[in-house]
Amino acid sequence: MGKVYVSVKREVRHTNLQPIALIIVCIALFAVLSFFVRAQYNGLQDEWIDNLRKEREVAEINNKLKMELSVITRARYIALKANERLGLKKPKEEEVLVLR
Repeated sequence: MGKVYVSVKREVRHTNLQPIALIIVCIALFAVLSFFVRAQYNGLQDEWIDNLRKEREVAEINNKLKMELSVITRARYIALKANERLGLKKPKEEEVLVLR
């Protein structure tokens, strides 16, 4: 029989760090991107809230103006103001002269 040689070399494991580094970089990139997206979202949310406040103020002013307009257009109010400011009063029926 012939001689059989058996290799007794130990296998050295080399750990491959590329996948671990790639995962770490992806997590860091995700964290940075989520920070910027969240900041942008907060800015838009604040802007939206400000727009809603302005819209509410405009609606309140609009309601006040509508109420004021309805008061002004009343006939009694007009007659009262004409009497107060201009000294005018509604003529009696005997005082009206109709020309044809």
